[in-house]
Amino acid sequence: MTSRLLLSACRRLAFSGLLVCSSIAVAAATGTDNNNPKAASATNSSSSTAVVRGIDVSRWQKEVDWDMVSQSGVAFSFIKATEGDYRQDPFFARNWEETKRHGIKRGAYHFYKPEIPVARQVELFTSTVTIEPGDLPPVLDLEVMDREVTPEQLRRDVRTWLEAVTAHYGVRPIIYTGQNYYRRYLKGHFPEYHFWIARYSDVKPETYHTDSWMFWQFTDRGSIAGINSAVDINFFAGDFEQLSLLCVPEFTAYSRYDKESPLSQLKHLQPLP
Repeated sequence: MTSRLLLSACRRLAFSGLLVCSSIAVAAATGTDNNNPKAASATNSSSSTAVVRGIDVSRWQKEVDWDMVSQSGVAFSFIKATEGDYRQDPFFARNWEETKRHGIKRGAYHFYKPEIPVARQVELFTSTVTIEPGDLPPVLDLEVMDREVTPEQLRRDVRTWLEAVTAHYGVRPIIYTGQNYYRRYLKGHFPEYHFWIARYSDVKPETYHTDSWMFWQFTDRGSIAGINSAVDINFFAGDFEQLSLLCVPEFTAYSRYDKESPLSQLKHLQPLP
């Protein structure tokens, strides 16, 4: 039942993404906040289409006042957890707990370093991040390249990371990248994964016909109450209900006598299409 709902939601996203884009530029330019944190969306005054807005944070934003952020129309936040095979973001644990406490949908991401063995990067992320029902899928952040790594090797290693993390959490990750990086290295090679694309323009992200984008990082110079520095602003290609369906599902029943924990049970679900 859960997998059918997710599949249905993802199909609808392809259509809703076209509707969302017409209102994104106005919402971002005006910095409009919604005073209703339950709705957690910004609305274009010239359209009835709701734009679901979120942010992503790391150590660069330092200590965030999540209470203020939660009152600023922010529906979701992606939080940097790890980088390469050695670095944990010093603010991850605090950001991870505070977003949940304030009712903001949270997701964790790993900054990928092509020159570092992929198995060690998988180990660092999976040993750092515990995903719970209601959380967004994990994210692989692809931004840098190494001259000693060929594009073919990059793609092989990226697929290894994605498949290992899928096996660990039971949910398929999202790929974050910039528009140019996508065109050069990823276009058409990962059709089974959804993309989160950074494109600082009034023009929506462009993807190959086999690919789909689910999140758009619209600017890296956003301003949000509770954050004392510039912050990335992102939009989701759907409504708040569809964002909720994307999250790891809740379990309706769980007994302490069960042999498997809810997270272990999750591994038996069909991953996102």
